[in-house]
Amino acid sequence: MMLGKKWMSLFMVLIPVLFLAACGASTEEKVIGSWKAVADGETGQYIEIGEERLLNRSESVSAEYILTETQSDTFLIELINPEDGVPFPFFEGHFEGEDNIKLEKMMGEPIENAEFVRVDNMEEEQAKDEKAQEEAEEEKRAAAEAETQEEVAQAEAESDEDDELKDFNAASEYIMELIDEGRLGEAKERLKLLGESFTSEEYISSLRAMDDMIESAKYEREQERNSGDDNSLKEEYVQKAKMLDEEIEQIHNGPAPVGVYGDYLEDWDGLLNKVWGVLADTMPENQFEQLKQEQIKWVQEKDADYEKARGEIDAKDRLTNTTRERTYYLIENYLGV
Repeated sequence: MMLGKKWMSLFMVLIPVLFLAACGASTEEKVIGSWKAVADGETGQYIEIGEERLLNRSESVSAEYILTETQSDTFLIELINPEDGVPFPFFEGHFEGEDNIKLEKMMGEPIENAEFVRVDNMEEEQAKDEKAQEEAEEEKRAAAEAETQEEVAQAEAESDEDDELKDFNAASEYIMELIDEGRLGEAKERLKLLGESFTSEEYISSLRAMDDMIESAKYEREQERNSGDDNSLKEEYVQKAKMLDEEIEQIHNGPAPVGVYGDYLEDWDGLLNKVWGVLADTMPENQFEQLKQEQIKWVQEKDADYEKARGEIDAKDRLTNTTRERTYYLIENYLGV
């Protein structure tokens, strides 16, 4: 009976010992194997830990190591410098299961969100990670390319908007010049064309403002005509024509030399157009239509005469003088009538 109790006591002691031997492998045994470093979800280096040496597969270097268990259930692995035999810290951590080492320090410095994960096949794991990295990089390249294309498209759209605004401003400035010069009919026509080209809301207020200015100028001109002040308009343009004559004479200390007066064709042509614009706004419609036919005939004859004289030294002089005489003719005979 006593012998049976002794065997029972020995059996009860052996059970936890055998259990610990089966399930509680030492840190030295558990750490042996292949591992990959993972930090913030990204794979880093691959290492192989043997019984005496540690191999960094990513950098193809190896060294002997020392494993030291601490009192806080962590362990420290130090690598031995092959040149002087002095150990230096590699990492410190603790096991979370047999296949995961939670890192607390790396190279002696605290580290967060980092671990070593056991791998069964180093080559397959590296190939899989390399493929995943290539796919991630390809996604980044595609995203960067898409972003670049979007930026280019946006820049082109902004450039188109800038060009459109410049075109609108240039056309608006010319219309304002026509209003200032009293060429209200031409200003009205150009404003109509501008409104057909620029229909977005942002331009409508400017178009309306210019239209109001034209209508206001027309009303003021009508009031002047009704009050008998048309002679002032005639005097204004006679004065402009005389000022142009005087300016040319001052430049040359007298009449412009032969072959030089033609340089002022654009000036006289501009004044003629201003006079024509005023006539278009002030004359009764039926009278203006008759004058318009006469003007067309005059332009045809002027151009024909110039073609015949082309090549002669004073051909452009004569063209300029013809334009000057027509300007005075329209002012004297139709403005204020």
